[in-house]
Amino acid sequence: MIDMFKWVQKGALDTTKIVNGAFNKAVKQTGAVLDSETAKRLKESTVSAMTMAGNIAKNMSDLNGDGKVDAEDLKVAAEKAGIAWDSIDADLKTALLAGGVAGVGVNIVPFVGQAIAIPTFIGTTAYFYLVTKLNNLKKK
Repeated sequence: MIDMFKWVQKGALDTTKIVNGAFNKAVKQTGAVLDSETAKRLKESTVSAMTMAGNIAKNMSDLNGDGKVDAEDLKVAAEKAGIAWDSIDADLKTALLAGGVAGVGVNIVPFVGQAIAIPTFIGTTAYFYLVTKLNNLKKK
């Protein structure tokens, strides 16, 4: 049972795989057309942003005790991870909120919930972050 848990966690925490999956879904959703260089840069910046998101996710819960997971909890989680909230990209902040809600929601499922809460947070955050970035690129 423990080996299975480690296997699920290891596979689920591959940020590059998570970002690639989110990227493909976001491109399909937005209908964005990118050249290979732009796609590569966007994926790289997203992997970097999701590494930050993963560090925040490790601290995510109702940290201020108000009965909900919201932006205030994200600020506290970021601070606990050593990340200044004001230094985070505005699009990433919005995506983090969506990811935080999804991750905390999954975390309540016994055993498997804890193993997939962080990957769910990262995947959801990556998807919303990419959709926003792709829509911004389409406007240019």
